[in-house]
Amino acid sequence: MRQLVIASPGVVDLRDVPVPEPGPGEVRVRTRQVGICGSDLHALSGRHPFIRLPCVPGHEVVGVVDQAAPGVTGLAPGARVILEPNVVCGECAYCRSGRYNICERLTVIGCQTPGAMADAFTAPASRFHVIPDILTDAQAALIEPLSTAAHAVRAAGDLAGASVAVLGGGAIGLLTLIVALLAEPSAVAVSEPRAAKRERAAGLGAAFCADPLADDPAAAIRQALGGRADVTFDCVSTQASMTQAIALAENGGSIITVGVAENDVTVALPIIQDREIRIAGSAMYVRTDVLRAISIMAGGAVPASELITATLPLSEGAQAFARAASGDEVKVHLVA
Repeated sequence: MRQLVIASPGVVDLRDVPVPEPGPGEVRVRTRQVGICGSDLHALSGRHPFIRLPCVPGHEVVGVVDQAAPGVTGLAPGARVILEPNVVCGECAYCRSGRYNICERLTVIGCQTPGAMADAFTAPASRFHVIPDILTDAQAALIEPLSTAAHAVRAAGDLAGASVAVLGGGAIGLLTLIVALLAEPSAVAVSEPRAAKRERAAGLGAAFCADPLADDPAAAIRQALGGRADVTFDCVSTQASMTQAIALAENGGSIITVGVAENDVTVALPIIQDREIRIAGSAMYVRTDVLRAISIMAGGAVPASELITATLPLSEGAQAFARAASGDEVKVHLVA
């Protein structure tokens, strides 16, 4: 079968490999559609903090169950499924408390183990969700990143009536915008350097869009929101975005860090302490968030056709990665 491999920084190969056999407790799934995410691009650059190359990427996937290992029940061949790619121990304190997204022994399919950018892949049967027939493959392949947004918004607490800022107008930023708006805040502002993505965010309901490369974008956002941002979602996680988030959060606001940072950043700790700013991380999701994402998608709140801006065959994986890395696309998908 065909399998896409990030062989080394900047190098994407399409290889012929044996079809994998499902191990104990696993199923084999034939990939139908899979998205390229920010983590995949970090891996391509060689700068992802938790991915070592070579790797087989792909976890934003919808596929069809092809074969189940003996003893596996509940996933019959032909079932259309999405992947919840976090493989956890189920025994540590975090797993026992329901926070298995920060399991002490967490591995992620498509990051630390072979992923779905292939004709087929295997994973534990427990990591799949059967999806409603009303969802298209394109919609289903967006559920994984939508789950990340759902988790981030849940981590932020009650947003009803709150003023909200989202830093980054890529796929995660736009999905976070959509989920945040469902919580009925007073307004959501988006910061994004690309004009086309600012226009897209405005079309999705952002009350104001700022260019972070312009003079004092935080001041413009605060003016548009009528004061500080009660909650800022940093979907970029660079030094510049964190500095902007702190400026938006003064006084007493919260920052939810959603993007995967390539490097350490510094924070103005005197400001954090004196202005009582809360900074919290948001990592992946748990089952509650995945089910919420499925419900949101089934309810029609996510315009998949506006977010998936390019779809290419698996055979053109290198070109797909190049387009995704350009920053001109929102979400690039591959079809097997």
